[in-house]
Amino acid sequence: MGIFGTLYTGVTGLKASEVQIATTGNNISNANATFYTRQRVVQTTNGYITTGGVQVGTGTAIESIVRLHDEYSYYKLKGASNQLEYTKYMASTLQEIAQRFPDLQNTGILKDLENYNKAWNDFASNPNENATKIALVKASQTLTESVNNTFATLDKIQKKVNDDIKNTVDEINRIGEEIATINKQIYGQEALPTEHANELRDRRDELELTLSKLVSAVASKNEINQDNRLDTTITDPGHQYNLSIEGFSIVDGINFHPLKLNYDDKNKSYSIYYETPDEKVRDLTAKINGGQLGAQLDLRGRKYSKSKGKYEDGIIQGYMDSLDTFAKTMINETNNLYASSAKSSVTSDYLSGLKGDIPLVNYDRTIQPGSFDIVIYDDKGDKKLTKTITIDVNTTMNDIMRQINANTDDNDNKNSNDDVDDHINASFSYDTKTGDGLFQINAKSGFKVAIEDKGTNFAGAFSIGGFFSGTDASDMKVKDSILNDPSTVRASSNGVDSGNDMANKIIQLQYEKVNFYNEDGTIDNLTMEEYYRKLTGKIASDGENNNVVNSSNETLYNSVYSEYQSKSGVNTNEELAALIQYQSSYGAAAKIVSTVDQMLDTLLGLKS
Repeated sequence: MGIFGTLYTGVTGLKASEVQIATTGNNISNANATFYTRQRVVQTTNGYITTGGVQVGTGTAIESIVRLHDEYSYYKLKGASNQLEYTKYMASTLQEIAQRFPDLQNTGILKDLENYNKAWNDFASNPNENATKIALVKASQTLTESVNNTFATLDKIQKKVNDDIKNTVDEINRIGEEIATINKQIYGQEALPTEHANELRDRRDELELTLSKLVSAVASKNEINQDNRLDTTITDPGHQYNLSIEGFSIVDGINFHPLKLNYDDKNKSYSIYYETPDEKVRDLTAKINGGQLGAQLDLRGRKYSKSKGKYEDGIIQGYMDSLDTFAKTMINETNNLYASSAKSSVTSDYLSGLKGDIPLVNYDRTIQPGSFDIVIYDDKGDKKLTKTITIDVNTTMNDIMRQINANTDDNDNKNSNDDVDDHINASFSYDTKTGDGLFQINAKSGFKVAIEDKGTNFAGAFSIGGFFSGTDASDMKVKDSILNDPSTVRASSNGVDSGNDMANKIIQLQYEKVNFYNEDGTIDNLTMEEYYRKLTGKIASDGENNNVVNSSNETLYNSVYSEYQSKSGVNTNEELAALIQYQSSYGAAAKIVSTVDQMLDTLLGLKS
């Protein structure tokens, strides 16, 4: 090996040190970058030559620059991120919901319910005073509006979550498309085994981590190696890549297959589906889990019932259903009692979709088999006649009308012209244009009619001569006829102002346990206040339980992130130490060059 060979050896050392210093400088410069994996130079010997019977090295060479990426800790980081984002989104939404159910000392539905019961008590004490009637109607209106507004808020939050689902799916597709583009760039830049598109792989990892926050996805890279040359890390050097959600590939190498959204304009609802290469459609709405999208679907609901016009599942829908049950039960129980107060006529609400041949128990789940009485009073308030009407699982409105209008001997006087059907005009009609049914009973001159329920909820559910109108929390309100003329409110069963027996029953209702027919088919036997507190208690406990899990997920994420950073992140102190080392190496290599230079000067001097 000649003197110029030694010079070349020094030059290779200089070049290697320059690359080492440049790489270390790049690490230090990106120490605070959002998602940067530290890099190391893989340096090898440059081979040797044989001269004078010995083997002499020819310097060093840079094989490649690799990133210290650990796939195992990165996999754990994605899993922890997925869990954390699920509970974090859940916590944000549940906290917003909890704020709508404050029920503090002077606010909330419970306070309005207390004022409502107090107004009934004041009215029962002074049934002839218009002031107490007006106060009762006002307190009742405040309560119903509070229930309406709370339901509307839940509905608004549910719609917001529905909109978030669209935004999340759009973001998932954007990420998937960018990953496919990056894969194409990686394949182009890594033609040789020693070529590593480190920055592109960092970007792809960053996108994968972002995707893990949105949804549970599986990235299959097939070629996973353990590299012990610099640090013990599990790397992903291969080019085979597949990204799937619930078994359906959205990225296959350089090909992108998006998730698709189906928007039901009538129901304002998004569903998520995947179209396979053979154009088969797979609905993923019920399957997708994890991350923000999983939380959004669990909150909003996954299965939409077009017949009911709402979701059959979902946390928010569960709260709305419970509030509906609370309102429905209050409507029914109050109306059942108020219908027992005699009036010149009683009319139902407009009953959407109720035809004469539909079984009543199928139309409204709160209608129960049993019986109710139609009671006739005279204008003096004396009870004259009673007819019992029965309901079973097959009873329809047509059956009810046949029973009411049947010529039965209701007072056992063998006079066929002196019975209940002779003192009233009862009818049920169905309007084919509007799709509404209407039930009404008009008492004949000199008489009044009342309905005394015995557990069927017939009068209550249909608001026949009732105090409230509506079927659930969204449309619960004081009956229009009462709102327009509060003086028509009655406190007695016989319809005479001096009595208060019916009002006292409504007052007593706040202390009685009644049946709440839940959407899931279960029945709760509680007081009005107990059921509402059960709802608010569940909202609070759901939030608290999620916060506990979220706190655990934060701790887990921080732990896994620290582990990942220890293997793949930039340690500035470590890099500075390496910089000093490479600077010394550069100086030593420069010394070789300067020494050879002096040797050449000596040789040239000898020649001269």
